[in-house]
Amino acid sequence: MKKYTIYPGKKLSGLVDNQASVSFECDPSDIDTAYDVIAENTVLKDQNEDGQDLIDFENCADDDVKTMLEDLKRMGFLSDFDEEEADE
Repeated sequence: MKKYTIYPGKKLSGLVDNQASVSFECDPSDIDTAYDVIAENTVLKDQNEDGQDLIDFENCADDDVKTMLEDLKRMGFLSDFDEEEADE
């Protein structure tokens, strides 16, 4: 298990409840859990259902969790993220 911490980027209004960061634990290959946590805890600036930001967010690279986070960072949804071994 890995622990990931995400930080909002320029394409987000912020994180739910005005948090500075969101942390979650999952297996490095569990993209479904990671995507769900990220989607539930981020607020896109462009909320338009047909907007390019939403399309990009939904179609981010998802080979594994780190790849997904790197792609979201590259596109500006995340400013940064941390990855570390989770406490067992």
